[in-house]
Amino acid sequence: MYFIGSKTQRNAIRKNMSHQDWTPVVLGSKKKSNGENEKGKPTTTPPSSSSSLSNVGVYKAASDDDVKKTKYVLKTTSQAIMSARTEKKMTQKELAQKCNMDVSIINEIERGACVYNATHINKIQSVLGVKIPRV
Repeated sequence: MYFIGSKTQRNAIRKNMSHQDWTPVVLGSKKKSNGENEKGKPTTTPPSSSSSLSNVGVYKAASDDDVKKTKYVLKTTSQAIMSARTEKKMTQKELAQKCNMDVSIINEIERGACVYNATHINKIQSVLGVKIPRV
């Protein structure tokens, strides 16, 4: 950095900036694994035993005993959509435009990698004009 002016002016600027605090600030810190926070007080939630992704796609139902898995588009549904689209000689992009959806949604539905969404299937069914199996 270059300063314009005399040496005394530069020293005055340096002295004026000496009041600033340049100590580092830690915004987030790791929780202690023994169930205590930074101040040594116990936390309200117990520490997690593992950090695996075993519960991804699982949600609790109304009662604690019922655990439901996320529904994905069935293979029969995706195959029916793909065959109906190819019979109409449409691309995924054309079908997406007519259904007012993104192309990636059509692609995921046809691969069976999409979470089941009845409104998407209803739109595709109405545009293609065929009955699509859902079970």
